[in-house]
Amino acid sequence: MTYHRPMNDAAKSPSSVRADAETAFVLGNGPSLGNVSLPSLSPYATIGMNAAYRYWRQIDWRPRFYACVDVVVGMSHKDEIAALIDEGRIEAFLLRGNLVEALGRTAGTQRVVNFDAVRATCPILSMNPATTGSHAALWAASMGFNKICVLGVDGRYKEIVDGAKRGDGIELEIVEARENPNYFFSDYQQPGDRYNVPNPRPDLHINAWRRAAALLERDDVEIYNGNSESAVRCLPFVDLSAFLGTGAEPAPAEEPVGEFKDERNVAYASMGARDRVKAFLSAYGVPFGALTIAIGAILALWVNLTAPSPALLSVALAGAGAALVFAFGTLYTRFAILRQMSRQDDELSGLRARIADLERLSRRHIGR
Repeated sequence: MTYHRPMNDAAKSPSSVRADAETAFVLGNGPSLGNVSLPSLSPYATIGMNAAYRYWRQIDWRPRFYACVDVVVGMSHKDEIAALIDEGRIEAFLLRGNLVEALGRTAGTQRVVNFDAVRATCPILSMNPATTGSHAALWAASMGFNKICVLGVDGRYKEIVDGAKRGDGIELEIVEARENPNYFFSDYQQPGDRYNVPNPRPDLHINAWRRAAALLERDDVEIYNGNSESAVRCLPFVDLSAFLGTGAEPAPAEEPVGEFKDERNVAYASMGARDRVKAFLSAYGVPFGALTIAIGAILALWVNLTAPSPALLSVALAGAGAALVFAFGTLYTRFAILRQMSRQDDELSGLRARIADLERLSRRHIGR
């Protein structure tokens, strides 16, 4: 599978838009997808995800592509994902490295794409945080689709549903079948399913869509949301029936995507001086500010108690200033080193994953 930046020389300002051969539909699993006839999307590229295979089997339908980039969900559904690979009805799978390794020979096919390996050489997939929905859209763009419509991306989760039990960290497990408001069909989650709290930090999924929208705009890829009631407001909205028919008039996005950036994707060495200082203050501004206030308070207390001479006060102020400069320099140096080390660690991890992926494919080839 070839990954490239999609090329599109046409102006992106039509009065209406419609689905065509270069359109991919990303199928989130929110309740609004229940209003969509999935077979009606069969003429187009579709990306389904996670445990929706349970519904696909009910209606004897498959998407063209499958994605699961959650390390817990993937392992929880390993056997069923293996069955999807073996049946051969889905063209390609985007899976995490831990699942690819666990699948063994089943994953020894070029139809299985190792997300951890590919993102090392495909910048658009390196965005953080990694969520299946947002990265399914980015995956579509990396495959050359220049028009994307997301469906069932509602962005409203009940964080811990009835019948779920907390495990280690942010992990949950369904232990009892109860009403679940998060998905488009009733038995999407079943007892034994393991998964993570949807938003372990506030608005994780919505922020992932904001960053994805910014990256897609940069690469001149159109993306629309087919659910006008979605909490994801950074994408233009289209009416699905019109989008599939004669053309839909997009309603503008309510959030300007230019405001959202994934700073981890920006090489520290390529930052300007102002951006470097801003990044430093974002990471260390609070402790440095606290240190400045503490030194100022100590100086004020000393002046009030001892009434020093002007010369002594000048020396003390100079010393305090030197201490602050030294502290700033030390913290800034630590910040720069840690940032570079983190970037190098990410690159090494990606290269290791890529090497492991090449070995996986070579073993399959040799075994034939």
